[in-house]
Amino acid sequence: MSHRAEAVEAGSGDAGVEGNSRLTGTVGVLLVVLLFAEGLTILSIRGLITLHLFIGLLLVPPVVLKIVATGYRFARYYTRAAPYVRRGPPHPVLRLIGPLLIVMTVVLLGTGVWLIVVGPDHAGLVLTAHQASFVIWFGLTAIHVLAHVRETVVLAAKDVRRPDPARPVPGRGVRTGAVALALVAGVALGAVVTPTATAWTTRSAAEGHR
Repeated sequence: MSHRAEAVEAGSGDAGVEGNSRLTGTVGVLLVVLLFAEGLTILSIRGLITLHLFIGLLLVPPVVLKIVATGYRFARYYTRAAPYVRRGPPHPVLRLIGPLLIVMTVVLLGTGVWLIVVGPDHAGLVLTAHQASFVIWFGLTAIHVLAHVRETVVLAAKDVRRPDPARPVPGRGVRTGAVALALVAGVALGAVVTPTATAWTTRSAAEGHR
């Protein structure tokens, strides 16, 4: 293989890494906004329980997309794919926090969905697990966001601005479509499932009128 061909192949691979980074950055910005909104509902959980449930369900598809994109990058790095090795690993502390954050996010959202299923009369340990996982998740998320906030915003902005013809990164439409699809799927999930959680919404409404 000629040096020119090797350079083209390396450039294509590095563009794939950059595309993955931009996707995780864009989803990251979306999640920060949604999680901030979800956090506000906790300040008045009884009065805002319906919105709390809806946003929690809306979060599920974007979170899945973020986990898939991040997991793909980790898998490619640890299988020694050259472009991902050239980009290098995250900071050791963040590599430790990352898997824990994924686990706690899954537990937090999973217990939240399960609470809708069992209802307030049988919440018990599920509610305790949901609340405990939130405390741990919040701490991990704070560290993760503070460490990545600048990089995340910069990466997300790159797919909003006009592409640089000198350094093209293909797949912009696919990345935008994936994020939009995750958001639409989240809205649909919230719209379909939230009305079924009447045991929670009516109970909170009744307690609010006492």
